[in-house]
Amino acid sequence: MRRRSAAYWLWVNRRLAGRNHEEILEDGTQVEVQARINQQSVTQLFICIYRPNGSVWVEEFHDRALREPLCQALEWGLARAGDIVAGSGCFKAPHKIQMTLGPLIRDECTLALRRMDMSDEERRNLKIRDAWAEYVHAKEAMLALMRSARVEADVWETQKRRLCEAIDRRASLARACLGN
Repeated sequence: MRRRSAAYWLWVNRRLAGRNHEEILEDGTQVEVQARINQQSVTQLFICIYRPNGSVWVEEFHDRALREPLCQALEWGLARAGDIVAGSGCFKAPHKIQMTLGPLIRDECTLALRRMDMSDEERRNLKIRDAWAEYVHAKEAMLALMRSARVEADVWETQKRRLCEAIDRRASLARACLGN
């Protein structure tokens, strides 16, 4: 049985129709993604991940694009949930790509060599350093845009999303460290 946090109860609104996707992973982890469109026609997404015992692992809320189709938002939410789950697990094989919000290392060989023969603590510290570096770069890019006289809307949204994902990644790693 799931134990919902206050974040879920603040998000839920039964008057807004939406779509849900639920699945239970092999280890018993429960993933639920809910998408809806609010009164202002903004697609909203809630990602819930629960440990096998039903306790909250992650509950996140995201405002997506104006009139984004629910199925597209659900796909993004499932990918985000997969990134969270994959980012917290142990490294399985050197031929797999890194599963993070935004791959920081894109070369599979470099990634495999970097992660081979690492302890769990070294792996966690590496993830924390990478998350910090991505956050600093995203913050600097956003500050540069804020100082610009003119910025295109899609560039602004892309940088805003990058910064939010960097913050979410750091917070997710912090929660994972506190949970251990």
